[in-house]
Amino acid sequence: MVGTIKQQLYVTGIPKGLTMTVTALNLLPPDPPKDWRATLYDSAERERFAPFTIDPSVNQGYVGEVKMYGAHAFPSNSLGARLEILWKLTGTPTGRVGDADSEVTTDPANDTVVHPPLKPEGSDPGDQAPPTVDPNDPDVWATQLDQLGPADPRAEEPARSGRFIVETTEWGLIQRPDYVAVVYQVGSATPLRVVSKVAATIIDQPEDALFVIGVNTNTQEIGINGVQDKVVSDTLVSYLIQGIFYVHEKAFGWVFGKFF
Repeated sequence: MVGTIKQQLYVTGIPKGLTMTVTALNLLPPDPPKDWRATLYDSAERERFAPFTIDPSVNQGYVGEVKMYGAHAFPSNSLGARLEILWKLTGTPTGRVGDADSEVTTDPANDTVVHPPLKPEGSDPGDQAPPTVDPNDPDVWATQLDQLGPADPRAEEPARSGRFIVETTEWGLIQRPDYVAVVYQVGSATPLRVVSKVAATIIDQPEDALFVIGVNTNTQEIGINGVQDKVVSDTLVSYLIQGIFYVHEKAFGWVFGKFF
Protein backbone atom coordinates (compact mmCIF):
# COMPACT_ATOMS: atom_id res chain seq x y z
CA MET A 1 0.00 0.00 0.00
CA VAL A 2 1.43 3.38 -0.99
CA GLY A 3 -0.74 5.41 1.35
CA THR A 4 -3.96 7.40 1.18
CA ILE A 5 -4.51 10.81 -0.39
CA LYS A 6 -6.86 12.98 1.70
CA GLN A 7 -8.35 16.04 0.01
CA GLN A 8 -10.29 18.49 2.19
CA LEU A 9 -13.17 20.41 0.54
CA TYR A 10 -14.94 23.58 1.71
CA VAL A 11 -17.55 25.92 0.25
CA THR A 12 -16.83 29.15 2.13
CA GLY A 13 -19.22 31.47 0.31
CA ILE A 14 -22.82 31.08 -0.91
CA PRO A 15 -25.20 33.99 -1.60
CA LYS A 16 -27.71 34.69 1.15
CA GLY A 17 -31.11 33.24 0.37
CA LEU A 18 -29.68 30.18 -1.37
CA THR A 19 -29.26 26.67 -0.01
CA MET A 20 -26.59 24.34 -1.38
CA THR A 21 -27.41 20.63 -1.36
CA VAL A 22 -25.11 17.78 -2.36
CA THR A 23 -27.43 15.58 -4.40
CA ALA A 24 -25.20 12.65 -5.41
CA LEU A 25 -21.79 11.07 -4.86
CA ASN A 26 -20.54 9.00 -7.78
CA LEU A 27 -17.45 6.83 -8.02
CA LEU A 28 -15.98 7.29 -11.50
CA PRO A 29 -13.51 5.18 -13.52
CA PRO A 30 -10.79 4.10 -13.99
CA ASP A 31 -11.03 0.72 -12.29
CA PRO A 32 -13.55 1.20 -9.45
CA PRO A 33 -14.46 -0.76 -7.51
CA LYS A 34 -11.88 -3.39 -8.42
CA ASP A 35 -8.60 -1.73 -7.46
CA TRP A 36 -9.37 1.79 -6.27
CA ARG A 37 -11.58 3.71 -3.85
CA ALA A 38 -12.59 7.36 -3.44
CA THR A 39 -14.90 8.06 -0.51
CA LEU A 40 -16.19 11.20 1.22
CA TYR A 41 -16.05 11.49 5.02
CA ASP A 42 -17.35 14.11 7.47
CA SER A 43 -15.37 15.80 10.27
CA ALA A 44 -16.12 12.87 12.58
CA GLU A 45 -14.62 10.49 9.97
CA ARG A 46 -17.99 8.98 9.13
CA GLU A 47 -18.76 8.23 5.51
CA ARG A 48 -21.07 10.82 3.98
CA PHE A 49 -24.09 9.93 1.89
CA ALA A 50 -26.17 12.26 -0.29
CA PRO A 51 -28.27 14.27 0.09
CA PHE A 52 -26.90 16.76 2.63
CA THR A 53 -26.65 20.55 2.79
CA ILE A 54 -23.58 22.79 2.96
CA ASP A 55 -23.67 25.98 5.05
CA PRO A 56 -20.63 28.31 5.11
CA SER A 57 -21.65 29.45 8.60
CA VAL A 58 -21.38 25.88 9.92
CA ASN A 59 -17.90 24.38 10.26
CA GLN A 60 -16.62 26.88 7.66
CA GLY A 61 -18.69 25.25 4.92
CA TYR A 62 -16.98 21.88 5.28
CA VAL A 63 -18.01 19.49 2.51
CA GLY A 64 -15.80 16.67 3.69
CA GLU A 65 -12.56 14.78 3.23
CA VAL A 66 -12.16 12.71 0.09
CA LYS A 67 -9.96 9.69 0.77
CA MET A 68 -8.40 8.06 -2.30
CA TYR A 69 -6.48 4.81 -2.03
CA GLY A 70 -5.82 1.44 -3.57
CA ALA A 71 -8.06 -1.44 -2.57
CA HIS A 72 -5.17 -3.92 -2.75
CA ALA A 73 -1.70 -3.85 -1.25
CA PHE A 74 -0.10 -3.38 -4.66
CA PRO A 75 -2.69 -2.12 -7.16
CA SER A 76 -1.65 -1.72 -10.77
CA ASN A 77 -0.38 1.62 -12.06
CA SER A 78 -3.47 3.73 -12.64
CA LEU A 79 -4.99 7.18 -12.39
CA GLY A 80 -7.10 5.74 -9.56
CA ALA A 81 -10.76 6.28 -8.81
CA ARG A 82 -12.43 9.70 -9.04
CA LEU A 83 -15.22 10.97 -6.82
CA GLU A 84 -17.90 13.13 -8.44
CA ILE A 85 -19.86 15.37 -6.07
CA LEU A 86 -23.04 16.79 -7.63
CA TRP A 87 -24.76 19.79 -6.03
CA LYS A 88 -27.65 22.17 -6.61
CA LEU A 89 -28.75 25.59 -5.35
CA THR A 90 -32.32 26.36 -4.31
CA GLY A 91 -33.98 29.55 -3.13
CA THR A 92 -33.74 33.20 -4.16
CA PRO A 93 -30.52 35.20 -3.69
CA THR A 94 -30.91 38.23 -1.39
CA GLY A 95 -28.63 40.92 0.03
CA ARG A 96 -26.35 43.28 -1.86
CA VAL A 97 -25.06 40.83 -4.43
CA GLY A 98 -26.45 41.98 -7.76
CA ASP A 99 -27.20 45.57 -6.72
CA ALA A 100 -24.43 46.75 -9.03
CA ASP A 101 -23.58 45.55 -12.50
CA SER A 102 -21.33 42.51 -12.41
CA GLU A 103 -17.67 43.28 -12.86
CA VAL A 104 -14.55 41.22 -13.33
CA THR A 105 -11.85 43.15 -11.49
CA THR A 106 -8.14 42.39 -11.39
CA ASP A 107 -5.76 42.99 -8.53
CA PRO A 108 -4.66 46.65 -8.95
CA ALA A 109 -1.23 45.82 -7.53
CA ASN A 110 -0.64 43.20 -10.19
CA ASP A 111 -1.46 43.94 -13.83
CA THR A 112 -0.61 40.41 -14.91
CA VAL A 113 -2.81 37.87 -13.15
CA VAL A 114 -1.24 34.42 -13.22
CA HIS A 115 -3.51 31.53 -12.35
CA PRO A 116 -2.37 28.05 -11.34
CA PRO A 117 -2.39 25.03 -12.04
CA LEU A 118 1.08 24.49 -10.75
CA LYS A 119 4.00 23.76 -12.98
CA PRO A 120 6.51 20.98 -12.23
CA GLU A 121 9.39 22.05 -10.05
CA GLY A 122 12.54 20.55 -8.64
CA SER A 123 12.16 18.60 -5.43
CA ASP A 124 11.34 20.55 -2.30
CA PRO A 125 13.12 19.87 0.97
CA GLY A 126 11.89 16.56 2.29
CA ASP A 127 10.55 15.37 -1.05
CA GLN A 128 11.99 12.13 -2.31
CA ALA A 129 11.75 13.02 -6.00
CA PRO A 130 10.53 15.84 -8.24
CA PRO A 131 7.21 15.50 -10.08
CA THR A 132 7.37 13.36 -13.20
CA VAL A 133 4.32 14.85 -14.95
CA ASP A 134 3.13 18.30 -15.97
CA PRO A 135 -0.29 19.07 -14.42
CA ASN A 136 -0.99 21.46 -17.32
CA ASP A 137 -0.96 18.49 -19.71
CA PRO A 138 -4.59 17.32 -20.07
CA ASP A 139 -3.42 13.78 -20.82
CA VAL A 140 -2.24 13.25 -17.23
CA TRP A 141 -5.84 13.52 -15.95
CA ALA A 142 -8.79 11.19 -16.43
CA THR A 143 -11.24 14.12 -16.59
CA GLN A 144 -11.03 16.01 -19.88
CA LEU A 145 -12.33 19.52 -19.15
CA ASP A 146 -13.37 20.35 -22.71
CA GLN A 147 -15.39 17.13 -22.97
CA LEU A 148 -17.29 17.37 -19.70
CA GLY A 149 -21.02 17.81 -20.21
CA PRO A 150 -23.53 19.58 -17.95
CA ALA A 151 -23.30 18.74 -14.26
CA ASP A 152 -26.90 17.51 -14.24
CA PRO A 153 -28.51 17.40 -17.72
CA ARG A 154 -31.83 16.36 -16.14
CA ALA A 155 -32.04 19.45 -13.92
CA GLU A 156 -34.95 21.81 -14.60
CA GLU A 157 -32.61 24.78 -14.06
CA PRO A 158 -29.17 23.52 -15.17
CA ALA A 159 -27.22 26.62 -14.08
CA ARG A 160 -28.37 26.04 -10.49
CA SER A 161 -26.49 22.74 -10.48
CA GLY A 162 -22.79 22.01 -10.45
CA ARG A 163 -20.15 19.45 -9.67
CA PHE A 164 -16.78 18.77 -8.12
CA ILE A 165 -14.60 15.89 -9.30
CA VAL A 166 -11.68 14.90 -7.08
CA GLU A 167 -8.94 13.05 -8.97
CA THR A 168 -5.21 12.37 -9.09
CA THR A 169 -2.49 11.86 -11.63
CA GLU A 170 -1.15 8.32 -11.99
CA TRP A 171 -0.32 6.22 -8.95
CA GLY A 172 2.80 4.07 -9.22
CA LEU A 173 3.19 0.55 -7.93
CA ILE A 174 4.81 1.92 -4.78
CA GLN A 175 4.59 5.67 -5.44
CA ARG A 176 1.92 8.21 -4.64
CA PRO A 177 0.64 10.44 -7.48
CA ASP A 178 2.42 13.72 -8.15
CA TYR A 179 -0.75 15.85 -8.11
CA VAL A 180 -4.33 15.87 -6.89
CA ALA A 181 -7.01 18.13 -8.37
CA VAL A 182 -10.58 19.20 -7.73
CA VAL A 183 -12.50 19.97 -10.92
CA TYR A 184 -15.25 22.56 -10.39
CA GLN A 185 -18.12 23.41 -12.73
CA VAL A 186 -21.45 25.18 -12.77
CA GLY A 187 -24.15 24.27 -15.30
CA SER A 188 -22.66 23.40 -18.68
CA ALA A 189 -19.72 25.83 -18.47
CA THR A 190 -16.20 24.61 -19.19
CA PRO A 191 -14.76 23.69 -15.77
CA LEU A 192 -11.42 24.48 -14.14
CA ARG A 193 -9.19 22.70 -11.61
CA VAL A 194 -7.73 23.45 -8.21
CA VAL A 195 -4.39 21.62 -8.35
CA SER A 196 -2.17 20.64 -5.43
CA LYS A 197 1.24 19.01 -5.43
CA VAL A 198 1.47 15.77 -3.44
CA ALA A 199 4.51 15.24 -1.24
CA ALA A 200 6.24 11.90 -1.52
CA THR A 201 5.88 11.17 2.20
CA ILE A 202 2.65 9.48 3.29
CA ILE A 203 2.21 11.93 6.18
CA ASP A 204 1.84 15.12 4.12
CA GLN A 205 -1.45 15.80 2.36
CA PRO A 206 -2.61 18.18 -0.40
CA GLU A 207 -3.61 21.78 0.26
CA ASP A 208 -7.27 22.31 1.19
CA ALA A 209 -9.59 23.25 -1.69
CA LEU A 210 -11.99 26.10 -0.90
CA PHE A 211 -14.76 27.36 -3.19
CA VAL A 212 -16.86 30.52 -3.29
CA ILE A 213 -20.08 30.96 -5.25
CA GLY A 214 -21.56 34.29 -6.28
CA VAL A 215 -24.72 35.38 -8.08
CA ASN A 216 -25.43 38.72 -9.75
CA THR A 217 -29.16 39.19 -10.26
CA ASN A 218 -28.65 42.20 -12.55
CA THR A 219 -26.65 40.28 -15.14
CA GLN A 220 -28.17 36.88 -14.27
CA GLU A 221 -24.69 35.43 -13.78
CA ILE A 222 -23.48 32.75 -11.41
CA GLY A 223 -19.80 32.20 -10.79
CA ILE A 224 -17.68 29.74 -8.82
CA ASN A 225 -13.98 30.09 -8.02
CA GLY A 226 -11.49 27.81 -6.28
CA VAL A 227 -8.64 28.77 -3.92
CA GLN A 228 -6.30 27.16 -1.39
CA ASP A 229 -6.16 29.99 1.14
CA LYS A 230 -8.92 31.12 3.55
CA VAL A 231 -7.75 34.76 3.38
CA VAL A 232 -8.13 34.70 -0.41
CA SER A 233 -11.60 33.14 -0.19
CA ASP A 234 -12.64 35.83 2.33
CA THR A 235 -11.42 38.50 -0.11
CA LEU A 236 -13.48 37.03 -2.94
CA VAL A 237 -16.57 36.88 -0.72
CA SER A 238 -16.13 40.53 0.32
CA TYR A 239 -16.12 41.58 -3.34
CA LEU A 240 -19.11 39.37 -4.17
CA ILE A 241 -21.15 41.30 -1.60
CA GLN A 242 -20.59 44.31 -3.88
CA GLY A 243 -21.55 42.35 -7.00
CA ILE A 244 -17.94 42.01 -8.16
CA PHE A 245 -16.37 38.79 -9.38
CA TYR A 246 -12.84 39.68 -8.29
CA VAL A 247 -9.91 38.17 -10.19
CA HIS A 248 -7.29 37.31 -7.58
CA GLU A 249 -3.80 36.17 -8.54
CA LYS A 250 -3.93 33.34 -6.00
CA ALA A 251 -7.30 32.01 -7.17
CA PHE A 252 -7.69 29.39 -9.89
CA GLY A 253 -10.27 31.30 -11.92
CA TRP A 254 -13.99 31.96 -12.29
CA VAL A 255 -16.34 29.57 -14.02
CA PHE A 256 -19.47 31.45 -15.11
CA GLY A 257 -22.97 30.44 -16.11
CA LYS A 258 -26.41 32.02 -16.48
CA PHE A 259 -28.36 31.65 -13.25
CA PHE A 260 -31.94 32.55 -14.21
